[in-house]
Amino acid sequence: MTTKIEPNTTRRSAPNQQRSRDTLEQILIAAADLIEEVGFEKLSTNMICRRAELTPPALYRYFPNKYSVLKELGERLMAQQNILMENWSLDAGDLSNLEAEIETLLFETIRVTRQTKAGAWIMRSMHATPVLAGVRVESHRHVARLLAERIIETRPDLDHGRILPSARLSVEIGYAVVEMVFDERSIDEGEILRQTASMLAFSLRQAMSHQA
Repeated sequence: MTTKIEPNTTRRSAPNQQRSRDTLEQILIAAADLIEEVGFEKLSTNMICRRAELTPPALYRYFPNKYSVLKELGERLMAQQNILMENWSLDAGDLSNLEAEIETLLFETIRVTRQTKAGAWIMRSMHATPVLAGVRVESHRHVARLLAERIIETRPDLDHGRILPSARLSVEIGYAVVEMVFDERSIDEGEILRQTASMLAFSLRQAMSHQA
């Protein structure tokens, strides 16, 4: 039985000079353009080089392969999505508006993804490419920890370790719905977000009541 060797996704160097930073951004812009045109599966480093008008050695100075490029794009998108939760707050001692707060958070996540070049495709690549799954999983864990902390801030009597699994499940469901909005163009986006927010708020309240 052979062991499958995963491709290296670590970026090779961090640019220090402006010219180098410009080259790195040029690579990422070209990759995002191509993902929208051909998808992430058909994307190749040669295609990126041609679009960015760079030689392969110039690209390989920063990225060993296309997965490393996708990882960089994914980390940037997830960082922007994470900021939404980092800036999110609930009224102290009052969770009566939890549905509306969650609905707004879902809407803003979709907005950030739409504003990011190839955002929907980048998000799909994080989900569909096993070697990139760690980027998505770590981001979701981070958001779940923040969600649990926000709830604890309003209910200090709750145990963080016990509320965290419910928060983690809520995050997974929330992101699945965000992906569905991009994949199912015929659905009523507003209605889907309202129903999801109601379901997640109910689930979180149930988890909190079980600890009371």
